[in-house]
Amino acid sequence: MATSSAAVAVALPEHEARLLGAHLDRLAAWEPQGHVRIVARGGSIGVFAAPPMRVMSFVALPLTHPVGEEVDVSARTVEIRVGLITEGNPSLLLPEPAVGSPGLALLPPMEGWQLPIHGVSGDIVPEVDAAVAEFRRRAAMAVDAQALAEQIWERNSFGGLPLRALHAARRLGFLTDDASRVTACTMTGWKRLTTVRGQVFVRTHSPTKRPDLSVVR
Repeated sequence: MATSSAAVAVALPEHEARLLGAHLDRLAAWEPQGHVRIVARGGSIGVFAAPPMRVMSFVALPLTHPVGEEVDVSARTVEIRVGLITEGNPSLLLPEPAVGSPGLALLPPMEGWQLPIHGVSGDIVPEVDAAVAEFRRRAAMAVDAQALAEQIWERNSFGGLPLRALHAARRLGFLTDDASRVTACTMTGWKRLTTVRGQVFVRTHSPTKRPDLSVVR
């Protein structure tokens, strides 16, 4: 894997630059100290993040001009956002590689996904919203809010995905109340939710300790 050794600028179409800006803003608002991993290859750029729900998100966008060599950079989300220009000549200035989040060290596989289950985004949203409302209602009386969060977000939902994956997709704007198509796929060690706006991955191995699940406002 090629990795940049200095700051690199890549050009994006204006619409895609704005989409990227909105995505980075959502990530930064959710976890101000969070990191993203940017992988630019050929004519596209991929943005990986590890939100607090023990998931990995992914957004792919086209570049205006293909990159000659693969670029793989990890940095704080807010630093990446500062380097994004969305008007005039939209571009993204990628900083020099830095130590990123351990949750982004191993990226999910790109091939080998099986057993696709198809659905409609708007059909899934009510269940996610109901779970958020349930937590808020029960948290006021809960002795252990962390245990309550774990109980709710580990429930199985669409395509065998845990609710935390769908909740992350909802928070990031991937899962919306419309008729867009969504797909759940699986492979050894992973599950994936694919939407028209982005993807969410979740590992399927058993955790060795109680997970740190946060609840989104």
